[in-house]
Amino acid sequence: MKLLIIHNKYLRKNIGGEDIVYKNELEFLQTRLGKENVFSYEVSNDDISKIKLVFGIWFSLNFYNDIKDIIKVNNIDLVHVHNFYPLLTPSIFKASKESGAKVVHTLHNYRLWCISGIFYREGYGVCELCTKTKFSLSGIMNRCFRKSLIQSALAQMSFWFYEYMNVFDNIDFFFVLTEFQRKKIISLGIDKKRIILKPNSLDMQVNASLNKSGYVFVGRLEESKGILELLTTWKGLDQKFVLTVIGSGDIEDELKIKFNQVNIFFKGGCSRKDTLEIISKSKYLIQPSLLYETFGLTIIEAMSHGVPVIGFNIGTRSDFINDGVNGFLSNRSDLERVIERSYNYFDYQSLSKNSIETSKLYENHYITNKQINIYEDILKEKG
Repeated sequence: MKLLIIHNKYLRKNIGGEDIVYKNELEFLQTRLGKENVFSYEVSNDDISKIKLVFGIWFSLNFYNDIKDIIKVNNIDLVHVHNFYPLLTPSIFKASKESGAKVVHTLHNYRLWCISGIFYREGYGVCELCTKTKFSLSGIMNRCFRKSLIQSALAQMSFWFYEYMNVFDNIDFFFVLTEFQRKKIISLGIDKKRIILKPNSLDMQVNASLNKSGYVFVGRLEESKGILELLTTWKGLDQKFVLTVIGSGDIEDELKIKFNQVNIFFKGGCSRKDTLEIISKSKYLIQPSLLYETFGLTIIEAMSHGVPVIGFNIGTRSDFINDGVNGFLSNRSDLERVIERSYNYFDYQSLSKNSIETSKLYENHYITNKQINIYEDILKEKG
């Protein structure tokens, strides 16, 4: 079995979960199957030429030819695509299918239905307007792609074109990351026979620190991540509740001024190593994202360190957090009460222990073996 793993990386300054998952999966598959059997092809948004993009976003002949050549020369059996937008374009799906390979695409976001990819609009909340009609203008009029009317128009028209050309028919199977996402994708029209549940995995070092204190938030500082609601709630708590905020964003300076108090510490953007160290010494991670999300890397990382998680009961959170078992689920109106409940929870040790057990379900060895078995099953159907 020979694999080709493909990814359109995000800007270096905006590296996120998709880039981390791609790198992790690639390295672990190469370790298990050998580099001679697992090839990679990646491009980066750092190399975007805006003028070339306007013409190339519809179909990239260069990448189409590259992928065809790689598959032919290396006798690739299966192509697994993580992100394809905007540089690679769905031309890579067509190239892979025409070359006789099976094609798998991980749905790290919801961009096939929403140009922002997250089903969320600032000042509005969860938004699925563009799924209601075939040629909705909502994404354009609300500037959902990078808050730009021009870029939103280009993004929306490109996906209308992809749909018109039936390019996604070249994908044999879609990987989804949670049961919530599986149900959501089925509701959006993808045949359930083409959907495979395959969670992300992490190379985790289980490490439960004995001296834990305080709460920690990790994420971009923007409305959709729930940071404003979290900090507003924190203002009403006693000073014994200490919150560390890790992350940066457009509203960082505004938040620092508005929530300048002794029990809130803004750390800004931190390295992955420093972030994990802070998480491991915290008593709870708080995940107040207002998005559906597609997975929860930070949740699993926290749990691997024996840190229970408090999260809004939105989207995928309930796939990971079992209320009162490895953390707490909260409604948006109930967050203050849940945080107060967590402070001196009578059986914190069980929460911590159960968190570690939950994280083991997403450990690299376990998930990668499952992933390889899925690849083998897909190839058995080839013919």
